[in-house]
Amino acid sequence: MQKLPSVFLLGALLLSGPAVADEPVQPPYGHDSNPDACGAVLCLLGMTRDGDCDKYIQKYFSIKRYKHGHFSPSRTKAARGETVESCKDDEGLTKKANDIWGPVEHGF
Repeated sequence: MQKLPSVFLLGALLLSGPAVADEPVQPPYGHDSNPDACGAVLCLLGMTRDGDCDKYIQKYFSIKRYKHGHFSPSRTKAARGETVESCKDDEGLTKKANDIWGPVEHGF
């Protein structure tokens, strides 16, 4: 008689299917981060070469500032810095990327 309840319990467990917890989907970047800014930082530092790099790089280098009709490296660097600062995931990397590429007029 003891075998009947254990067989019933085993059958119920097998028919119930696997127990899987619904894990929340994590966004690729933090909730406060701008994905374009984070993508630009990763591409500028050579940390990724995915297909979206062209889009991120083009947006980053399209930010240019002028003074008296001439390209201003310092103002351009400041404006680009404000843009990439919206990537809150790793502020050290955003500063590094902007220090290297911020004052460059045409990119690479």
